[in-house]
Amino acid sequence: MEIDKDRIEAAIVAEVASEFTRDEDLSTRINTEVNKRIDKLFKDQADAQITAVINDAIRNGFEREYCRITSWGERDGEPTTIRKELEKLISGYWNTKVEKDGKPASYGDSKPTRAEWVMMQLVASDFKDAMKQHVVNITGSLKDGLRKELHKTVNELLTGTFHVKSLADQELKEGYSIHPEVKPVS
Repeated sequence: MEIDKDRIEAAIVAEVASEFTRDEDLSTRINTEVNKRIDKLFKDQADAQITAVINDAIRNGFEREYCRITSWGERDGEPTTIRKELEKLISGYWNTKVEKDGKPASYGDSKPTRAEWVMMQLVASDFKDAMKQHVVNITGSLKDGLRKELHKTVNELLTGTFHVKSLADQELKEGYSIHPEVKPVS
């Protein structure tokens, strides 16, 4: 008897396929996984569309015209938008006259605006820092100059008092008119 290998493989594949299609557990797992993927895609797409709609509503809300009304319900002034009102508010903030401490001034046209006051504070701070550094630099130079002069004066006093050319004097190679030179002790 001859064994047909291809027929046996086809029969095994057919049997396995029919078992898998009858298996309710596999069908349930496939349905669950497909539903999860659909839910994720829906959530991602819905979130993106909701965000776009909200952004449009906010943008349009800033541009939509409205008219102020009095407590009696009557129109008060010309139609305006939230954007225009915010611009007025911000402009008013920077154009408000202020005292030396930056608080709004109660009177006086000669007072600086808040924008001018802030700029003066920034410039003053930068100037103060630059001046501090300049003073430190000058003080350092003065200290170095005093040290050099003091060293020179002390050397002259020591040379006048001790008529010996020391090893340190020889290393300095300064022209002291000193009598004998000191030799290193061996």
